[in-house]
Amino acid sequence: MRDKTIRIDDVRRGTYTALGYRSARVASEEGRAYSAGSGAAHAEYDRAKLINQSRSFIRDNAIYKGMIERAVNYIIGNGFTLQMGSKSKKYNEKAESLWRQAHRRPEKRQLLTGRKVDRMVCREPLVCGDTGVIKVRGGLIQLIEAEQIAGKRSEAPDGVKKDQYGKPMEFYVSAYNNRGRLQTNAPTAYSPVDFLFITDPDRPSATRGVPPCQSVFPMLHRINDVCDSEAIAWQLLAHMAIAITREEGPEKAWGESKADPNKEGTDTSGELTTRLTELDYALVFHARPGETVSGIDRNIPGRNFSESLRIFLRLLGLPLGLPLELILLDWTKSNYSQSRAVLEQAYQSFIGWQQSLDDEYYRPLLEWRINLWQKAGLIEKRSDGKKHGWIKPTFPWIDQLKEVQAYSAKVERGFSTHTQVCKSLNADREDIVTVRDAEIRDAIKRTQKIETDTGVKVPWQIFCGLEASVAPKKSKDKEDAGADEDDRKKEDDKNE
Repeated sequence: MRDKTIRIDDVRRGTYTALGYRSARVASEEGRAYSAGSGAAHAEYDRAKLINQSRSFIRDNAIYKGMIERAVNYIIGNGFTLQMGSKSKKYNEKAESLWRQAHRRPEKRQLLTGRKVDRMVCREPLVCGDTGVIKVRGGLIQLIEAEQIAGKRSEAPDGVKKDQYGKPMEFYVSAYNNRGRLQTNAPTAYSPVDFLFITDPDRPSATRGVPPCQSVFPMLHRINDVCDSEAIAWQLLAHMAIAITREEGPEKAWGESKADPNKEGTDTSGELTTRLTELDYALVFHARPGETVSGIDRNIPGRNFSESLRIFLRLLGLPLGLPLELILLDWTKSNYSQSRAVLEQAYQSFIGWQQSLDDEYYRPLLEWRINLWQKAGLIEKRSDGKKHGWIKPTFPWIDQLKEVQAYSAKVERGFSTHTQVCKSLNADREDIVTVRDAEIRDAIKRTQKIETDTGVKVPWQIFCGLEASVAPKKSKDKEDAGADEDDRKKEDDKNE
């Protein structure tokens, strides 16, 4: 047997040290090898298979589809809301109006609404690792699936032609034929100026992304196998109520049974499968010594099935930062503090995806459209004409009362602003303040009319949903004490 200890400076060292790469040496001894190469090289051979597998999970696996949709809901919601930031209020209103108008039906097919397009642009990188958007004349766009970025393998094996530094020079887009097959023999080349590429590569040497959940695909297969085996076990168990062990059991069972009219013929094999034993409400078994009767335990299959499945599902959400509570939509085993803690961690992942969509999709799309509007004379050219912001879905409110109290305290102490609180509710402060102004004015007019008609003064707050604030009245004793104090002060002034 070969000596596996390590000698360093002629000093005999133990096997487990921090001075050697033991795992690599053991892998070599056991004949295990790991593929090497750039990120693009790995993606070239595996990316298409991973995408197809991810598409299959979306079609057939409710858990995977639910995970992706849950992430889309938190990342994009119903889309980002534009807020222009120039110094001209009129310019801002006009640009925002043009954006809303263009975003009603933004795609070339005029099939999807802007909100559905936004969700699809968010969903595709979560499913496939990347996606593309082609800029079309008139400010419209055309969505491209990850599989369509392909063609000319001699020049661009991954569908993207790059220069010597890896910068994309052209994107090759292939179309589907009438049978849904991808035609890569005659792709169309698009310049990066006319193509929005939303990608999330996992290595600097990679251009294309892979499904972010690909590392847990084996876990999905295991979960399916476990669920299938559990279901089959319960189906088998449902056909067995008791087990009788006695001498000459098969012969006696044959004599006590009768032919099953539904199982006669050649549709089944074996004589026992064509026999039926009917039981009344009670069963009497006359046993001999050595003969027993025992009931079938209904909990035999997977005694810890539910707990094992919960562990599998918790591991399943790690790539997207989704806790178990979000995957199952089950908060029965979590309190407020635990729920907020896990959502805080998940929200950090959501912010990263939101920033990626902002940088690679929303901002370049808006700037392109602003240039078109300015050329058409719809808006004026300004130095700050492209300054803007987005109202994005923010941290979800778990307990409404506690969240309101927390935000109120932050605003009062200067740790937050009214605008940020409105954004947390996916609302625009300007819209809220405008509506609130109209409600208060209407409430005041109504109370004035009531006072004119009846002579009774009514708090105006009750007509706009605010809590009525009434100044505290002084008690009679306090009023008398205050009057006596005033008289004493006047007397002192006279004496002086």
